[in-house]
Order: sequence, then structure tokens, then C-alpha cells
Amino acid sequence: MKSNRIKRPFKLITCGLILCQPCINAAIVMESWSSSPWSLTGGDTSFSGTVTDPVYNGGTSATFTYSSPKQYVDISDPSNPDDSAATASIFGLEGTGFGVAESGVGRFDRDESFVMEADHAFQLNGIRWAEYQGDESIHIEWTSAGVLMSEVFDLASGSFYTTTPFNDITIDSNTPVTITNVSDSSAAASGRLRINKVIVELIDEAVLPEVGDTHQLNSWVNSPWNLSGSDTAFTGSVTDAQHGAVAISFYDPMAGITVTDPEVPDFSSASASQFGLESTGFGVGGTSVGRFNRGESFVIQAAHAFELQTIRWAEYSGDEMINLSWTSAGIPMSTTVSFIPGSFYTTVPFVGIYPDANTPVEITNVSDSSANASGRLRVNQIELAFLNSTPEPTSTSGAYVILDYWEQWPWNATGGDYTLSGTQIAPENGGTEIDFTFTAQSGVDVTNPNSPDFSGASADYFGFEPTGFGVGESNVGRFERGESITLVTDHDYQIDMIRWRELQGDEQIHVTWTSEGVAQTEVIDLLSSTTEFEDFIVDANTPLVMTNVSPSSSSLNGRLRVQDILTRAVYSSIPTYDHSGADGFVQMTGVNLAGAEFGGFAFWQTDPDEWDYYNAKGLDLIRIPFKWERIQSSLYGSVDFTNLDAVVALANARNMKVILDMHNYARYNGNLIGSSSVPNAAFEDVWRKIADHYKNEPAIYGYGIMNEPHGTGGLWPAAAQAGADGIRDVDTSNWIIVGGDNWSNASSWRSSNANLDVNDPYGKVMYEAHVYFDKSWPSGDGSYGSFNSENPSALRGARLVHPFILWLQEKGARGFIGEYGTPKNDVRWNEVLDGFMSHMHAYGLSGTYWAGGKNWSNYPLDCSPTNNYTVDAIQMDVLENYTD
Repeated sequence: MKSNRIKRPFKLITCGLILCQPCINAAIVMESWSSSPWSLTGGDTSFSGTVTDPVYNGGTSATFTYSSPKQYVDISDPSNPDDSAATASIFGLEGTGFGVAESGVGRFDRDESFVMEADHAFQLNGIRWAEYQGDESIHIEWTSAGVLMSEVFDLASGSFYTTTPFNDITIDSNTPVTITNVSDSSAAASGRLRINKVIVELIDEAVLPEVGDTHQLNSWVNSPWNLSGSDTAFTGSVTDAQHGAVAISFYDPMAGITVTDPEVPDFSSASASQFGLESTGFGVGGTSVGRFNRGESFVIQAAHAFELQTIRWAEYSGDEMINLSWTSAGIPMSTTVSFIPGSFYTTVPFVGIYPDANTPVEITNVSDSSANASGRLRVNQIELAFLNSTPEPTSTSGAYVILDYWEQWPWNATGGDYTLSGTQIAPENGGTEIDFTFTAQSGVDVTNPNSPDFSGASADYFGFEPTGFGVGESNVGRFERGESITLVTDHDYQIDMIRWRELQGDEQIHVTWTSEGVAQTEVIDLLSSTTEFEDFIVDANTPLVMTNVSPSSSSLNGRLRVQDILTRAVYSSIPTYDHSGADGFVQMTGVNLAGAEFGGFAFWQTDPDEWDYYNAKGLDLIRIPFKWERIQSSLYGSVDFTNLDAVVALANARNMKVILDMHNYARYNGNLIGSSSVPNAAFEDVWRKIADHYKNEPAIYGYGIMNEPHGTGGLWPAAAQAGADGIRDVDTSNWIIVGGDNWSNASSWRSSNANLDVNDPYGKVMYEAHVYFDKSWPSGDGSYGSFNSENPSALRGARLVHPFILWLQEKGARGFIGEYGTPKNDVRWNEVLDGFMSHMHAYGLSGTYWAGGKNWSNYPLDCSPTNNYTVDAIQMDVLENYTD
């Protein structure tokens, strides 16, 4: 039995039909087919290579095989290609990708197919095509948790190097994925495509949901059904051991359905009917007989998600067919089942039909017109089982709280301290203060690494260096064999990761802790500089003790250094993330619509369709960069608001908000603000005029007084205060958004902006930082290398922004991330973007992605849609998830 996924708009969801993905791992991009590991040559009938997912289980390799190229597949029914009479073929190759049937060119034409397969379960995330017009269609067939699945994809408008994203195509290991070109005969160049890249990620093997006891529904005339002939609906309940009484309804009997295409019954000419009943079961249409004939249908629905296991039929010949359509995990599904030979009381089993609670399962008799007695059936008995409920978690973890930068707030540690303590603020429930206290011991007997002996140990002090801390030497951070570190907090917490320095890979630590009142212990071999923990929850006010029990033979006496610790607060119920306050703060996310910040020319983003697009995505905060000289041609002169008014009007008409961002890097005509050439008074003057003009404009979210000040020689804090003073002379209600020195770099914010403290009697200052995730930032100005060369962790962005978050917490200030961006040419960056935005969002920071806007051409970080606003950039898959 094959289940067809009904075509739907691409949409990110949490779970697929029959499985839930526990996490999203870094993708593998398969490309450069003529090179290692593929070494494809035109004329090959198969090729394979071994590739590595760097994140899955710490780095896992899998072998992918491409095989079975075929021509002349019968695609008269695109939803059910028939390769029974197809001809075996070869793979063809050229510089931009591969295809089928022509050795010297890579053409994947209409009625051609090939198979891919891996020795590990994986998710197909996307295919990038060359030779692409946008009028092609492909059919994909795969197996997930043992269930055969298929779907037809009509490819979106585009051109060469368009990527088709896929959602929830999760594939069992060692099972084929058959991809067939089922383009219409009218498609350009016979629907020609070329496979340029295939994007996948490794996942856990899919499993079917767990279900409870099987329930047999029968004896329809009796309780609980009490069906009478001519009823149009009937309902009963069954008692389940886990769920109690569960209501099950049968309704919507229909007749006159066109079933010429059994895969897609046509209800347009159908009419309402009634249920018919006789002693051996029910059907549709006749009151005193239970006949379920060709072109008839009915619906079954339950108040709890269930598995449809079998239907036992009376009036059965074995040449009948039924079509079932249902919704599973929000995805519309359908399948057509051809019956096996049999007679009265034959039971037909089903696999992989898991309808959601309170959603209809439509069962239609689509038997061929040649079937015996018009495909007559009768429903004698239905067997189903309810899905087991997922136990409610006994605890829920919050956002990451990163413990690092030990010599800065909140630790303020000094070498020689016997106690290392600080209070961090987790973002949940209006801000949850958590006190962390570390102490240390040395002289622990670790002869038996499974049971360290503390009887001869003594308290010791901490040592620090820029990359972390250790024990026993005040000026260096060395955590060596026989030393121990204890952590106690006043809140339940979870440890997710510890990063180490001074690690050789032959060290061990012994850990003891208490979780839900139960003492725990574990010895951990440290094989890499990152130790990840799973479900490692520590009770409040109980010690977590980490002891270095490395063998005496280990390098440098097992020397380690604690670089940072990734934790999360644990709550007894789901926490809230409400960051509103008396200051009227509203958290928003959006994009920069850039172009007016350039010198010599300007692109003011005034296309209404562009604003409609971002508005429809829920990205309603728009940062508008502009060059100071463009609106005020001479210091203290008049301000030309013509273009700014136009963009503000576009926002206002859509109930969107704008940030007016003066994009001058703390300069005017190349001269620093605060110098004799550009006095602070001139900066104060321009912002007074801008604020006076817009003070009553509801579309204003805030005034971004300066983008990325840098190299100011300490002049910026006074200049920022002057700009704020100018605004407050005329506008006391809108936010003043203040960037920081050193390019507003979030990771170095604390050292670069120690003296930045804008005074606002109205308490509406928001500080603006920027975060890019490439190794070269800020010197490279967002100049990303390839994903492989950058090799980012999913939490790179969260780590980079966290120093800024700590500075905000220390000051009790609001924050805004005015710029962040990832390359649009590699979907693997989406995991990094998602990790960053999740952290930013949890901590209550508004943000605007850099950048959107027309005329960006080939700018790598551009998130603008293509094809007249109909095709999203890949970053939008993440951005639109953070709009609430």
C-alpha cells in the first residue's frame, strides 16, 4: 500500500506523517559529481560516495548510491509513474550536473527516472537544478518507517540554479528514493532538468507511533452505534485503557462520486445520501440493505488520533478498490488500496494510516467499472487503535544561559579567589535570577576513577586566563588530575555542554549530581574539546561535582581548562517569554530594506509589492538605512524628508513599523562626529529636526541615531548623548536606538563600549548591536567563506550575541540587533540562523535581518524573494518563524 501526500504549499512543521524529528542536523550538500567521492563518468549506470554529516551524533558518515537510471517511464498518470516497461539507461554528466540517458550531457528529461539510496536514514531537504524553466514536475517515491510514500512536486517558477526545498521527506536506511520527471508534454525542452546539488541531512531511523489496545467496531444496530437505515450520521464511544471514553463518528454518506481517476475521486457532482443497514454490516444509499457501491463514500472521525488497522468486509469479491484520504500531523494524505482475492468476511489490513484527532477519514469506493456487482462492499467490522499520548514532561527547560567570560560581570573573578559566583538572569517568566557558585578542591585521590576519595582533599583557589579557568594556580587556568570543581545553584538547571581548553583527548572526569532527589554518578572520557550532555538535570541547592580523574599516563597530568558551560533553567511548567514592560516595549522582528545608505546613488525601497511581501510574512519591523548627507546637504541646514516620508507612508498604510537608521559610521563627509569639523551640536541638530518631523508618526518604532560607529577615539559616547538630547527636545515618546563603537560588534561590546551610557529621563533608550556569523567579522564585514570552511556550530550566533545580552542585563537596558545575516546559497546556514534567532527572541531583543531590498543583485546575504515575489529566499524558512 502506498500513501500519497496531497500537494500542498511548502511549510515547515514539527512532525511528519508518522514520525517526529527530534532535531535538525547540519545538512550534507552533494555536488561536484565528477570529483571525489562520486567520480561519476558519463555512461555509468551507478555511482556512490561516502559523505559526513558533521553534527549528527558528533559527526557521522553515510554512503549514498545513485542507480537504476531509466527512460520511457509511463507517466500518463503523473501521480503513479509506471516503470514496468521502462528501459534501463545510463547517467549523463556535464560541468553543472548530471542527468539520464546521454553520456556527454546532464539532461534529466520527461519520462526519465533514477534512484538514490543511503545506508543511513536521512531527510531530503532540497535539490538544486540546472537546466530549469519552472514548468517541470517531478514525482518522488520513498519509504518512511516502513510505509511507502509518494508526492508530485510542481516546480516553482525560476531559472538555472533554482533550489526546490522539500519538507518532511524522511527516508529509511537502505530503501530506494525514486525520482521521476513527470513534466507535462507542454513543458519547455521536454521538461529538461539537471541535478546540480542534492541537499540532505542524517536523522534517526523513523519509527511508527505507539498505539494502545485494538478496538473492534461492529454490531452496528446495537449500542453504542444504534444505527438505523436512512440515518445520515451515527456516533458511539469506545472505552480505551489510556484515554477513557473516546467518541467515534460516521457521517457524510455520499453517492454519485466520479471515480474515473481512482487516485483523485471527484466530488463535484456528488450528492448527499444515507446509511443503509442489514445484519452483516452497513453501506451507503439503500435503507434496508448495506451496500457500499462504486462511487459512494462515507467519513469516519475520532476524538483522538488513531491507527486504522483493518476493515472486514461482507459482500466482497476481491476486485474492488477503495481510496482513503486523511490528515496526519497536519499533512493531507491519501492512498488507493486494491483488494486481494477473497470472499465474504475478508479482512483488509492497512499500514501507515494515522489520522489526527477530530479530522475526517474519507473512504470512497473507487472500484473499476468492470468490478463484480459494481464493486459492491459492506462494512462488517473496523479495527483501530488509539495513539498513545506522549507523557507530559515533568520539567521544561528554558533558553540557554551561557556561563563564560569569568573575569567580567557577573563573575568579576580574580585569580586566587576561593569562590567563583555570579547571578545570571534567565529570560523566562519575566526574568529568572539564578545564583551560580563554584568552589574547588585539590589533593583528591583518584586512584579509582570510579570513586574519587576526598578524605585527604582540601579547599583550593581558582586561576584564570582569557580562555577559561582552572584550579590551584592563580595566573593560569589549569584543571588537573586530582582536582575537583563543585557547582551549586539555587534553581533546577540542565547542563547541555562544556567546552574545554588544554585538552589532548586522553582525559577523564568523574561527575556526581542529584536529579529529582536521586544521586547520580558517571565517568566521562573527554574525546573532544566539546562535551555534550543529554537530559542532564541537576536539582537546586545540590552539588554538581566534577573531578579530574585522568589516568596518570595522560598528557600534562590530564590538564584541562573550563572555557564555558552551556546551561538552561528547568521549570516545573512551561515558562513564558513576555518582555513587555512599563516602558511600552514591543518585541518585533523584520528586515533592513537597504539601498539609500550608499554614496553617489540611492535605492529608496518604495515598491509597494515589496512592502506587501514582508507584511504578509509578518516581518513588520523595517530598518531604513540612509546616508546623512542625502537628507541634509550641509550641517545645520534644512532636512529633505521627501524620500523618508515615502517609505514611512508605505509602512503606515500597512500598520508596519520603521527604524530610521542614519548609516554613517559616526561620520559626516568622512569627518568624525565630535571633531571640530562635525561638532556634536550638528549631530544634535539633525536629530532634533528628524524627530520634530516624525514625533507624531505612528509608524516610527525608533530613531537609529548611528550605524556602526568605529574608530571614534572615545568620542562616540558624548556624540550619542548629543543625538539623544536633540531627539528628547521635541519627542519624548519614541525609542532612541544607540549603536556601539567597534562596528556595534555584539561579541566585543563590553570592552568596546564600557563608557557608553546614554541618559534619557524618559527611559526609552535601546542599544543596538550587530552579529554576523563568519570568522572574519567585523574586519571582513560579513564576508562569509564556504560553509565547510567556516564550519559553524548551530550555536555560533548565540555565543556571539551573549556578551551583549550580559551587558544589557548588567545595565538593566533594552537591546536591539540591527543586523544579522547568512548566505542565501547554502541551506545549511539556516541552522545557525535559527539558533541565533531562537536565542535573540528568548531574551527579548527585537531584530532586523540584513538585508532585503531590490537592486541587491548577487549580494550573498540578500533575503529578497525572486520571481516577482513568489519564490522565497532560503533564509525565509527561518525568519518567518520568529514573527510573534
